[in-house]
Amino acid sequence: MDLIKKINSDLNKIKKFFKNKKFKSDIKREKSKKYLYNKTESKISFFDLYKNKKRWFSLLISTLWDKTRKLKVHFFVTWMTLLILSVYIIFISPYFKISPSKVIIERLDTITDINIAYKSIENVYWNSIFLIDQKNIKNSMTWMQKNIKSIEITRLFPNWLKIIVESYKPEFSTKFSWIDKSYIITSNWVLIYEKNINKILYNLEINDNNLIESGFFDYKEWVSTDTMKKIIFTRDLFKSTFSNKNIWKFIYFKLENELHITLDSGIILIFELNEDIHKQVALLRFYNDTNKDILNTWGIFYIDSRIIWKIFSCKDKNLCRKNLVKIYWNYYK
Repeated sequence: MDLIKKINSDLNKIKKFFKNKKFKSDIKREKSKKYLYNKTESKISFFDLYKNKKRWFSLLISTLWDKTRKLKVHFFVTWMTLLILSVYIIFISPYFKISPSKVIIERLDTITDINIAYKSIENVYWNSIFLIDQKNIKNSMTWMQKNIKSIEITRLFPNWLKIIVESYKPEFSTKFSWIDKSYIITSNWVLIYEKNINKILYNLEINDNNLIESGFFDYKEWVSTDTMKKIIFTRDLFKSTFSNKNIWKFIYFKLENELHITLDSGIILIFELNEDIHKQVALLRFYNDTNKDILNTWGIFYIDSRIIWKIFSCKDKNLCRKNLVKIYWNYYK
């Protein structure tokens, strides 16, 4: 009997254990459904995400539009206030207006006149810094000083203006017999009065009737830039070809467009700027080499190399001078 009771008791315990286990599993399953404790989460596709964002953005736009319609008057007042303030700041406010004391002009050379530079931009004073036209400033400055090569303009807020100018390079010096003044000639052929001429610059005399009749030479262009380039090129080519020859001066005849080079030996060399300079200098070198360095002698008055592959030399001083006077009038008298 005892054995049977014990067996029944054990069986009841086993049944009770399995019942409890099933009960617990049912409870767990119900909880997972109710509180989303399931470990296997569903994946969200890209299209679902796009649709949600699009729906959110549309909702935002519609909400803002509704509020804008309700607050139309407030928005209008706000924008008009901002517009009036902007107009006041740009056109009227003295805080952004440029005064003469707020303009700084610096030069990167020694020949640009700072006083003339300040005078040329007087129309800028008392204007708003927002309305400054850099092109007009450059045109005004170069119109009064044609030797200016580059201009750099910088706005320094709220009301400062910094201008840096640089001139063309000085290439020659000149002096006119009828006035006691010395001038620098820049690479773009502008005459600039200079008290102390740099001795390194070669002297270039100018034979031009229009220049003689003019009463004011400063900061004016007298010949084209191309002609000045040819003069500089002829000078440099002659110096490199005849490095041992000393040049006394250059003479430019504008009507004939010729450049004459006078050496320390007194010989006058005539070049035609409308012709090939390379060939003229090469012909002169050939003539000099075949005549035992004749450029260093005192027996020649002038050498004419204007005609390509044909050179003329004149030795008789009186006859040669007469020939030059016929062509160049009073200059060689």
